[in-house]
Amino acid sequence: MIKEVEERTGKNGFSSVVAEALEEWLAAQKLREVVAADRKAFGPVSAEALRRAEQEW
Repeated sequence: MIKEVEERTGKNGFSSVVAEALEEWLAAQKLREVVAADRKAFGPVSAEALRRAEQEW
């Protein structure tokens, strides 16, 4: 996998690809923490709330 990334980005581009992937991973982890805290504080989203949200989209 490393070799394939280096072929696409060059050796100097590899670290920027890794940094970008880690930023995305960290953002996803933070989002999961926010969602978990919300569920703990307010409970799961009701079917009615989901239905209303889907209608808004």
